[in-house]
Amino acid sequence: MDLTANSQISFLSLGLVVLDEIRLPGQEPLDNVLGGSGAYATLGARLFSPVPASQSLGLLLRVGGDFPESTMGTLERWDVRLFMDKESEKRSTRGLLEYQDTTFGPKTFKYTTNPLHVSVRRLETTPLITSKAFHFLESPQAITDRVPELLASRTTSSFKREPALIIWEPAPLFCKAENLTPCVQVLHKGTVDVFSPNHIELASLFGEDSTCDKAKIESLARRVLDSCTRLHPGAKMTKLPTIVIRAGEHGCLICDHDLKSTWLPPFYESGPEGGHNPRVVDPTGAGNAFLGGYAVGYLTTGDHIEAACYGTVAASFALEQVGVPVLVAGRDGETWNGERVLGRLEGYRRRVGIARNEPNVVD
Repeated sequence: MDLTANSQISFLSLGLVVLDEIRLPGQEPLDNVLGGSGAYATLGARLFSPVPASQSLGLLLRVGGDFPESTMGTLERWDVRLFMDKESEKRSTRGLLEYQDTTFGPKTFKYTTNPLHVSVRRLETTPLITSKAFHFLESPQAITDRVPELLASRTTSSFKREPALIIWEPAPLFCKAENLTPCVQVLHKGTVDVFSPNHIELASLFGEDSTCDKAKIESLARRVLDSCTRLHPGAKMTKLPTIVIRAGEHGCLICDHDLKSTWLPPFYESGPEGGHNPRVVDPTGAGNAFLGGYAVGYLTTGDHIEAACYGTVAASFALEQVGVPVLVAGRDGETWNGERVLGRLEGYRRRVGIARNEPNVVD
């Protein structure tokens, strides 16, 4: 679909769209499963943006000549502003996801082709550059260049622009102790609004093993913010980021610049006696979907706690199957996996005791 100068874009992920091969012991491999942070973050935003608001979401695809028509059909059914660069002589970004058992628990991932990254420069002549919110999954070294490049491109763009919400999901492979200082240096610059590792990645940044202790997770999140203010004593900071820790079965933590911390429970609690909840099939992509939902939630409400409610519900739909949930559009509106998204959101908000503010579709 061509983009025009009058397009209004609310959300764009600069993450990858990946074709996954999924292997489980004793089962036939699943091939060409739609995945990647870009696809799942877009899904999270799309859940809360039914047609025609779906057209406020951008998706920039960079694919090879082997990109399946069936996968393209899935993306087209989302009815987002799809913009594609097809390089027929290359292979699409592909990955191998191997699980150690049939419960979709411990897993390994590796790319099996050279990833086709989306270039910020590619956005410059399109309305995608004017998006109200951007999602990145990057190393601290890459984000150091990518965000300033984006902001500079927005300054020189001929399209109408507003300040953007910048969400940074640190790339898991780079969440190591030697990268804690580079992460803090990025956050100190004030160009990132939301910093969101999961609890395992957060612990890894401090050189610690994964922790299931909520008090410990909260302490580490506060240390990130404290480190931002202590990096250059006396230097004036324009703003501190909001820290959002996605903690899986423990829910999520929101820690803001005033050092106020709020925990929200996961949508799906553990099963009887702490066992596995049968509704949770595969966690792949749930964290990315959380951040897409979070972005739309924040644009809608202007509140980070409310945004995390949106994110939690978005993640719940990603958990229910291998791959992406099923969209059905009918006379009475859309359902995903047979349920209405806003109905699930309102149920969750009642459960956590958050007063109802009528959710408005992002326009």
